[in-house]
Amino acid sequence: MKLSLPILIAVVAVTTSVYAATARGPICQTGARVGSTTYYSCSSGYHGALDMSNGTCNAWNHRAMILGSRYYRYYGGCGKTCGGNSCNGGAGNYVVVTGASGWQFRQLHIGASASSGSKTCDRCALGLVSSTGQSSGAHVHADNRRYGTRMTAWYTSVGTTCGRSAYCGNVVGRPTL
Repeated sequence: MKLSLPILIAVVAVTTSVYAATARGPICQTGARVGSTTYYSCSSGYHGALDMSNGTCNAWNHRAMILGSRYYRYYGGCGKTCGGNSCNGGAGNYVVVTGASGWQFRQLHIGASASSGSKTCDRCALGLVSSTGQSSGAHVHADNRRYGTRMTAWYTSVGTTCGRSAYCGNVVGRPTL
């Protein structure tokens, strides 16, 4: 019996560890670009996330970004609008992948008709590139958070900068989960 307790503790420690995942661009069109990174409009005002777009709204081309089978929790109810509003606290329709130790990876401003739900998938289609929530134009907003605080190392560590391709074949970051 004395041996089983350390083994149980080791198993729990392994299952709750954090690790870096690989994130690819969310839009499968070669013209997709990163529009802002650490700063809004790549110039001023802290942003701490990637905004990626291809110049269209309500085109069915918004994909899950993280490689490998992941559980995506969908928060909806904002419709498919391409005009900003305060739906879901400004996030619009969005998905969250939850990791260990308070880590989350989020994709915001999705256009979709479902109100909520979830799915497990590997780079599956999530919805439309849109502008739901507090958004000034159609784009995909992606951020990596720990206990609600945005972290930037997930995309700066791989050299993602403004103007870089956001095509679905390109690695844009390594979020912690």
